[in-house]
Amino acid sequence: MRTMLLAAATCCFVAPVKAHPIAITDTTVIDPRSGSVRPHYTVVVEGDRIIAVQPASLAVPKRAKRVSGAGKYLMPGLWDAHTHLSKTGEAGLTLFVANGVTGVRDMGSNLDEVAGWKEAIRTGLIVGPRIKYSGPMLEAASNITRMRAQNGIENVDRQRVGLANADEARREVQKLALAGVNQIKMRTSPDLASFEAVADEARRHNLPFAAHPRDPEEMLQARLSSTEHFLTYPPLNLDAAARGALFKRLADQGMRVDNTFVVYQGVTTPYEKGKRILAGDGAIADPRRKYVCGYLLKDWAEQLEEAREGGFGEITANLPAWYRDFREMHEAGVPLLAGSDAAVLFVYPGFSIHDQLELMVRDIGLPAMDVLKIATTGVPDYFGEAHRAGAVAPGQSADLLLLDANPLHDIGATRRVRGVMAQGRWFGRADLNKALHRVERDAVGNCQLGSKAGVRA
Repeated sequence: MRTMLLAAATCCFVAPVKAHPIAITDTTVIDPRSGSVRPHYTVVVEGDRIIAVQPASLAVPKRAKRVSGAGKYLMPGLWDAHTHLSKTGEAGLTLFVANGVTGVRDMGSNLDEVAGWKEAIRTGLIVGPRIKYSGPMLEAASNITRMRAQNGIENVDRQRVGLANADEARREVQKLALAGVNQIKMRTSPDLASFEAVADEARRHNLPFAAHPRDPEEMLQARLSSTEHFLTYPPLNLDAAARGALFKRLADQGMRVDNTFVVYQGVTTPYEKGKRILAGDGAIADPRRKYVCGYLLKDWAEQLEEAREGGFGEITANLPAWYRDFREMHEAGVPLLAGSDAAVLFVYPGFSIHDQLELMVRDIGLPAMDVLKIATTGVPDYFGEAHRAGAVAPGQSADLLLLDANPLHDIGATRRVRGVMAQGRWFGRADLNKALHRVERDAVGNCQLGSKAGVRA
């Protein structure tokens, strides 16, 4: 039944058959992992792997399908390091690929739903990014009780699991490991013992452990794999020397810091403007709004009301200090990730990661090549897969992004997508436009591709 529904839903954006090699010819190859820029090169793909990266003057296989890259820029596909796929829905899978995001790290969703999507993408039944998933978010049981009592739009039990103590924490990690998740994600913890139990059990199962920020000493002691959104909340109250010493310890231990600063553009949207965006007012609404429907719109409306009550003024005031910390961590060699937190208020799947990259260059002050490296190699490196993903090189995954302009000159050029190769399947601009139109048509129609996160059993 699931297969029939997926096939019906994706009738207009099915995966093309991968029968012949594909050659993207005479393009400029940007490989952030090596820091290289190679004009007049051709990249040949067979199956879902790159088999050659060669000067454009060399011959390509006779049976290869040719895609002209002349005047274009080819780089690895982007990774969004922080998403919530059950909230963005099946439509979000299309939106990621249409925006050049060929991989996502899901940080808390319905396990069966996301696992089903991952398998359907792998087999070519639907088109979507590579997915690394956590299953449900681990939460303090008291937080689950509070959220249930609030009776909000989200069906909490679809994507969160409550923990009361360390023993429960260990059991839940064991269950998730048995279910085949790629990592463990904890949002809130009932106590330090439970946090440490999750960290220890995740290590026993060779799973990375990501969590929301807490005291840096506790995170270092637990050997946390990544902290989400920022290192600390509020920003560090340390002098430059103390910050430097802490950042060196983070770098030496390899603990990643995943920033999602683009979130604060959404949650600080003025209330009246937010209402107009939700209503689809063409005079002011975000043009990306037309791709959103159903549960996600209702959840955003709820988030907008919560934001109206305040609490974000201090975030705005603290942003310069957070930017400073992030910049200094980068300079100290702390491995970084870039995520969007897609599903938070006015954070759009696929689209908003480009805003995040621009923010990292414009506001944080990182070099464009470094930002591209973070956005293409960060997640593969986090999962120990640098040998197979994140670069334009023979043997690497065929996840590629062809751009009309040079993102090293203007990071905003990552939005100027000419074509996307996702797991060896090529989608030109016309294909991507059709895909976007299908999502838009569904959003104004029956919203079958929307999220089911608010559906209650």
